[in-house]
Formats: sequence, C-alpha cells, structure tokens
Amino acid sequence: MQTCYPRSMLRKYLCSALLGIALTSPVVAFADEADAQYRKGLELMQQGKHDDAQAALEEALRLRPNYAAAQLTLGNVFRRQKKCDKAVVQYEAVIKTQPNDPFAHGNLGFCYSMLGKPNDAIRVLERATELAPNEVQWRMSLGALYRQAKQYEKAVGQLDKAAQLDPNNADVMRNLAVALRQTKQLDRAAEVTKQAIRLKPGDSDLHFDLAVIYRVQQKTQEAIAAYRDAVRLNDKNADAWYDLGVLLAQDKQRQEAIEAFNKYIDLVGDKRGNSVEGVRQQIKGLGGTPH
Repeated sequence: MQTCYPRSMLRKYLCSALLGIALTSPVVAFADEADAQYRKGLELMQQGKHDDAQAALEEALRLRPNYAAAQLTLGNVFRRQKKCDKAVVQYEAVIKTQPNDPFAHGNLGFCYSMLGKPNDAIRVLERATELAPNEVQWRMSLGALYRQAKQYEKAVGQLDKAAQLDPNNADVMRNLAVALRQTKQLDRAAEVTKQAIRLKPGDSDLHFDLAVIYRVQQKTQEAIAAYRDAVRLNDKNADAWYDLGVLLAQDKQRQEAIEAFNKYIDLVGDKRGNSVEGVRQQIKGLGGTPH
C-alpha cells in the first residue's frame, strides 16, 4: 500500500490521490469484467447457446449484483429454456430497481401466463402496455388473457389497438375476430376474418373461422363455401368435414353430405365414441353407407 508522509500540502494531495487510485481501481476492474461477461452472455444467448449464456450472465451478476441488464437477459435465457419459474425471479428483481422497464414487465407477464397465474399476468401486462403502448405482442397476450377471463370487451379493446398498430398481422386479426364473435359482433367479426384471409389466403383455420361465423348467422351458402375452402386447404380438418356434412344435409345435398360425414369418420376413427356412432346414424338416415 502507498505510504504517505504529508510534509507539504502538495504531497498530501498527491498521496490522497494515489490512495484513491489504489482503492478504486479494483472496483473499476470488476465493473469492466461484469460488462464483459454481460456482453458475452448476450452474444451467446443470441447464438442459442443458453447454458453458456447462463454461466456468463451469472458471473456478471456475481461481479455486480443487481446489474439490471444482466438480470433481464438471464431472465430471457431462462424463458427460452422454458424455465419460467427462474425467469420470474430475474424479471421481478429488475422491476425492484427499474420499476419503469417495459421489457421486464412484458416478459414477466408472459411467464406468469405460462405458470398459470392469469391475474398476475394481466396486472403486469397492463403496466407493460402503459410503458410501451406500441408493443403489439403484449397487447395480443393481454387480449388473450382477457378472453380467458371472459372479459370480452376488454379483449376487444386491446386487440383493436394491436390491429391498428399492425394491420398486416393476420394473427392479430384472427384473435380480434374471435373476441368480436364472443361479444356477438358477428358482422364485424366476419369482415376482420376476411381481412385476415386476404393476408394469409392459404390458412385453413381462417376459412374455418369464417364458416363458423356464417353458420351462426344462418348464412348457409356462405358457410358451405367457407367450409369447402377450409377442407380444400386442409383435408385433415375433421371438425370442418363434420360441420360441412351437417350444412349439406340441411341443404338437401345428400350425397355430398354422406361423403363429408364419411370423411369425418375416416379421420377420427373411434376416438370420439358416441359422436361417431351418431354420424353413422345420420349417414344411414340420408340413405348412405357409413364407413
């Protein structure tokens, strides 16, 4: 250690400065090493090397506890590894020191949802959307959680905002359409679903959704056309074949109804028990031979 002999003011100040350098330089070194470990962990995470990333980030936190950027990134590593319980610990730690960090709130909300804590997920995602109102994914997640909680109007509100932010996102449109259907806004649900179909014309599920809306609206011909599109794009969609059979039978298109019902039976086998037996009886009632 530097020894001081303060025979003059100049020497006193010089010795004090040297002591300061001797005392603070290890802290600076630790800080630099913590930053290096953080950057290493971030790069490894981006490369998909999650175990190595975890080790580097934990070293960064050993060198600098409460290093928010390292905690957030370590939480992301755990989330990618589907270790949401460990990710929650990191995100909550970030929020203690950085209460206005939108990414900690958004990712924490995702993990709460995965852990079956919808109320906690809603709480932190609401805060995340306040902090980052243009983040589409968080509004989608919040809309889905509101739907699960049967708060359909709130779901529509969040998904409407998401659709305004990203009007070319078919997944947003589909989720919005489902929420609109649950609030009985069927005309608008159909229009939004058609918008999603324009964005993803080859998505069988979107055509199925549109068919369901038309069926509820008792627009039989439109529903039949949409179900036909659904099975044309995915002939393994058993529910679409069944619904199509029901509508074709109601529309007196017996032979086509029989074919649709038999296709349903071929796909589900005996997995649906009484349901399949009921379909066989419907086929017989139409004058057909069930598979």
